[in-house]
Amino acid sequence: MGFAETRANAREQQTAQRVREAARLLITSSAKQAVPMNIIGAAGVGAMLYGTVPLLVLSAWVGAMVIASVLRLLSINKARKSGEVPTPGQMTGYMICTGFVGALWGAAGFLLPGDAGMSAVLAVAVMISGMSAGAAMTSAAEPRVVLAYNVPCLSLAALWYASFWSVTGFVLAGMALLFFAVTTRLAATYRKSLVETVEANASLEEARNESDAQREALSRLAERHEKAAGAAEDAARHKAAMLANMSHELGAPLNSILAMTQMLQDAALPGEAQRMVGRIAESGDALAALVAEIMDVSRIEAGSFELRLDDFPAERLRDRLVRFGTPRAGSKGLDFDVSLNIDEKLHLRGDQERLAQMAEIFVANAVRYTETGAVNVSFDMIAAGSDGTSRLRVAVSDTGRGVREQHREHLFDAFAQEAAKPASGGSTGLSLHLAKRIAAMMGGEVGFTPGDPGSVFWFEVPLRTADRPGRAGDERLAFANRRLRMLVCESDPARRAVMLGYLKSFNCVVSCATSVSDMLEGLGASAYDAIILGLNLGSIEPEDAVQDIRMLASTASLTPIVRLAPHLQEPVQRAGSEVLVRSPITSEPLLQALEEALVEDPSAIAYLRRTA
Repeated sequence: MGFAETRANAREQQTAQRVREAARLLITSSAKQAVPMNIIGAAGVGAMLYGTVPLLVLSAWVGAMVIASVLRLLSINKARKSGEVPTPGQMTGYMICTGFVGALWGAAGFLLPGDAGMSAVLAVAVMISGMSAGAAMTSAAEPRVVLAYNVPCLSLAALWYASFWSVTGFVLAGMALLFFAVTTRLAATYRKSLVETVEANASLEEARNESDAQREALSRLAERHEKAAGAAEDAARHKAAMLANMSHELGAPLNSILAMTQMLQDAALPGEAQRMVGRIAESGDALAALVAEIMDVSRIEAGSFELRLDDFPAERLRDRLVRFGTPRAGSKGLDFDVSLNIDEKLHLRGDQERLAQMAEIFVANAVRYTETGAVNVSFDMIAAGSDGTSRLRVAVSDTGRGVREQHREHLFDAFAQEAAKPASGGSTGLSLHLAKRIAAMMGGEVGFTPGDPGSVFWFEVPLRTADRPGRAGDERLAFANRRLRMLVCESDPARRAVMLGYLKSFNCVVSCATSVSDMLEGLGASAYDAIILGLNLGSIEPEDAVQDIRMLASTASLTPIVRLAPHLQEPVQRAGSEVLVRSPITSEPLLQALEEALVEDPSAIAYLRRTA
């Protein structure tokens, strides 16, 4: 049996055990309600049959029902009070008492004399059906308990109906058996839903455990990197990677949940069920938005967040914001207005999607914390520069309670939710921090000013403008005009991981080779801005690897080389056509070595200084 199959079997057994425990816990929670239900029902039957059935017989039946109901509760009362799962022995006792209670109800019809009136017969029949249905509802989580109750109850009831030896009696007997089949099917359906719920929870827990394991592994790796490199910034990179992985893992099941919720909304469920599904959909949408924000922040931290240049008319931003804000403000009875104080035909060059995202973040925040009044948005172009750029200012004002003065300083901080709490008591989460990071990538800024009343959130970004669209096409921006491509050659995994982490922190695209032959093959396939040679290159010495690179019959032979070297007196030292950096390396010497190696490419040096 393979590992995967063994793990699958273990998961199935664990899920089955959880289902049993969940079912038993539901049984114990409903056991207390079943006692008064059976006792009150027995008292009602006693009152209806008083004078029709001999008092001694009726009293014995009612007394037996009371005793059996109380014993039924006592059999699992210890587990119920402690909140624990009943033991198999307790469940056995509970099912025996359940069967006895069901038998007493099924035998209720036999208390009636042969000349009893039809009203008494119907009253007993209704009580038997009602108690049977009640047992099915309160014990649906455990079909065995439903069977223990309804088999004796409805079987005896069917025999009693059949004893009439009439068409009506046989019809009632058939209906009792049909009712038994229906309640059994409902219990099985509920059990299936319980199994699916437990399996879903188990899957989420497993994903959470895997994420925790990944976090622990990344933390251990970060510690090793800190000891080897002496750099505290590793922790931030690993946190960003972890958040991206967790967001991705959450996204797949969340999309499934939202899709199934939409299917339930389209299924024309009864009123209360439809309302509950609507709440699930609202919560799911909110969670999906939060996951998207986490993923965006993670991409920014990891250096993979991109801006896209497009030419678009200013009115397009206004129209999009109107479509976004009008229904949200309207749902709270707020007025919503967007003022475009520039030529609506003026074309802007920038990332339309991210500009809209920042504005939508501010609008959503304003609507969320405004109970009465209005939310207003204004677009203005200010301070045109000599280089043909202007600054687009978007301001969102509201009439809410505003932000407490002691919290304004931290409004745009990451993960500082308590510090960014508005006067209404809510929390801004990551969205404002995300807007700040996007604006910074565009060379702009965000800000907050108190209103009278309310608040004003704004951002300013530099944009080029034109009377008609140009050709921005698919031009892309990351943190600068391009990302440098680095080729690392090192056979030692730990040292290779350290160099990989540092280079990625500089927002470089990194390829790794574990041998000189792999490195030379990579140089023949792609162009790189620089090569970083480690200490261990397999059977070839690093100095020989440098000669192999310089002897290549292509422009790859001119690629700048940074090589790790122990026992250097200085952290960085140039040696002929290569730059040496002292091992073990840390962040600043490696950056300095790259700048030295790329001295003939000023744009690359400037780029490294911006992103490191």
